[in-house]
Amino acid sequence: MKSFLLPAFLLLLLMRTSYLVRGQDFESAYIDLLKNELQALPYKDLNVPYSLSYDSSQMGYVFQAPQLFLDSALRTRIDRNVNALPRTTGASYKGTIRFDDYTNAIFIRSEVVGAALLINGMHVMAEPRGGMTRFMKRWGGFLDSLKRIDKFEDKNIGLDSFVYMIVEVNGSLVCGDTSEAGQLLQQFIRGEKPWGPGIMSGRPLVQHVALQIPSYGMNYDKLRYKQHGGLRTRILINGEEKIVCFSYELPREQDVRTILSVAYENRRYVAPVFHKGPVNELEQLVTFLRGEQIDISYYNPYMANRVYFYIIDD
Repeated sequence: MKSFLLPAFLLLLLMRTSYLVRGQDFESAYIDLLKNELQALPYKDLNVPYSLSYDSSQMGYVFQAPQLFLDSALRTRIDRNVNALPRTTGASYKGTIRFDDYTNAIFIRSEVVGAALLINGMHVMAEPRGGMTRFMKRWGGFLDSLKRIDKFEDKNIGLDSFVYMIVEVNGSLVCGDTSEAGQLLQQFIRGEKPWGPGIMSGRPLVQHVALQIPSYGMNYDKLRYKQHGGLRTRILINGEEKIVCFSYELPREQDVRTILSVAYENRRYVAPVFHKGPVNELEQLVTFLRGEQIDISYYNPYMANRVYFYIIDD
């Protein structure tokens, strides 16, 4: 009797696995079908909810997207074609349909109704011990102390000037700037302790940090800073190593020199759009993102909105 227990268990496991795979095949097939049917609609930059409910009494699926204008012929065709797809499941689905801002691409997020929802990992910026307010006060106090002994002169500093440093995944601070301001920052960070690391989806992030350099007449206690989350792997742009920063909103800072946005769908980047920068750098950025360097688990695989990758002109 015992000799049949393991094979029976394996048979049940294989049957369950096969059922799940077929359910996933139906989900992929209906998503592709919806994209094809909705392609002719005149929508841009629109995100709407939808449902694909299984009516057990009618033994078929009914598609609903109240915020989309669909004529009766299109509704009927969608329901007919969805119900013609091979399936071994009677699960219902819901999600969102995203019409891209810049291209004709359509991105569809789908989840089984009642299934456990995946939680998107928290995005936490790196921070110094005691917080950024205290850190910036130390930076301003450091420059002020140098000014008092004539080792820092703010009269020649332009308005809205910044100096840059990198916070590595282990929290260490690095400044490779060899200018006069860069050398001052190098001197300052030697006395600073490592920061708490930046985290996204449980993985460490590199961070690009810009610290304001005070110009004549400015209050040294009210200097500003800018933080940019970045990928751990560097990109080589024209022979120079750079950090690829990212955001879910279009960056508008003046020191951003190259911006490329892509949509993330089915574990790959699609529909790239060039927003700013030299074409050769943008092409290098596209190649970088399509290569093996990027760990796609940084990003929420169920989010079809655009991710903006950019390079700081430091």
